[in-house]
Amino acid sequence: MSVASLFNLLVLIAIVADFFFNTDATGVIALGAIPMTTSLSQFFPAGATTPDFSKFSFDHDFVLDGVPMTFKREANGSLIVARGAEVITNYGMGYVERRHVDGTYVVRIVDFDETYEVAQYTDGVVSHTVTPATWVGRLANAYNTRILERSEWFANRLGDKAYAEELLGLLIDDDCYEVSLGADYAGASEFLFERAKDPTRGKRSSAETRAYRARMKALADAMLDDAEDDEVIPDDIMAEFDECFGA
Repeated sequence: MSVASLFNLLVLIAIVADFFFNTDATGVIALGAIPMTTSLSQFFPAGATTPDFSKFSFDHDFVLDGVPMTFKREANGSLIVARGAEVITNYGMGYVERRHVDGTYVVRIVDFDETYEVAQYTDGVVSHTVTPATWVGRLANAYNTRILERSEWFANRLGDKAYAEELLGLLIDDDCYEVSLGADYAGASEFLFERAKDPTRGKRSSAETRAYRARMKALADAMLDDAEDDEVIPDDIMAEFDECFGA
């Protein structure tokens, strides 16, 4: 084996070893979404406790008021920050105004950090700085320009004036900007979550299904036999019949 090949092999081994020995199983959501050493417990809502797999034998992130819960996640596994959650950015303190389907957020700054200077570059060199309020205003203007261009395109090229009008509802104020939150979620402490689902709950075995169908058929036959010609069977019962035997 050449020296170069040996070196490449050692590098690969080091990378693999770093992955496995520095992984916190409770923090693994998706590569790049949350650092591997991050514990989900820091994102728990108030009053929540760690998962209890002895009581709930299916996937869940935490337990709240005795109920297993799981965080809602983006496609890449990162948590979804709740609307209205407070965040701390380089430009100041604000809150999440809304979330987009691509995982980006619109943040509204309510308290600009006037001590922060946003560098502006000319030919790769800092030429001057601007205030956070000025810079966020520029970001808002750039975002709104893209929205207006899309709205115009749908209205004039596709004739879809309804969607064009809908797009105009996405325009933002000059104290807002679109951002992709990092692994620390800009310090947000409120995230969307829901009750964890037990994948086995509600499923019937084949024998149970056959027995259930038999009971329902017997009930149907009995009701039809007892019903008067002008008697109407309740809708919920008919729905059960349709589910079992077809509409």
